[in-house]
Amino acid sequence: MKILILSDSHGFSQELEAILKKERNADMIIHLGDGGKDMFDMNEYTAFKPVYQIKGNCDTSAYNFPLRLISYAEKVKFLACHGHAYNVKLGLSSLYYAAKEEECAVALYGHTHIVNIEEYDGVTLFNPGSIMNGKYGIMEVTGERFTLKHCKIDE
Repeated sequence: MKILILSDSHGFSQELEAILKKERNADMIIHLGDGGKDMFDMNEYTAFKPVYQIKGNCDTSAYNFPLRLISYAEKVKFLACHGHAYNVKLGLSSLYYAAKEEECAVALYGHTHIVNIEEYDGVTLFNPGSIMNGKYGIMEVTGERFTLKHCKIDE
């Protein structure tokens, strides 16, 4: 299973469309907030696959996106959030403990616009970076195994 991980598009629709076009074979799409409404006009690329949108600190209350999602990709349990509710700009400990408490193997977050991947005690914390900077992430899952990687539009 291939999951496209997006965050912080902030209205950069051309960049978002370029990523969706490049990664059109993704099985699932997760947008981690701050531009979730940008996905509304992307039906050509999102039809017939699950799309999850998380509320970011810049997303208006008009959009009823959840602050976090806890779900599975095959047998890998993950938490997806924007990150502002966990104060990720000040550190990742709150996010780590939330993921650990829910027994998640992966915590996906955005908000900082900075690509990052760290592993603590069985929890992998992953920030794909910002779409407005041409960055996104891919998670490949097979059963209980997963890999995460950072990508750029022009690579």
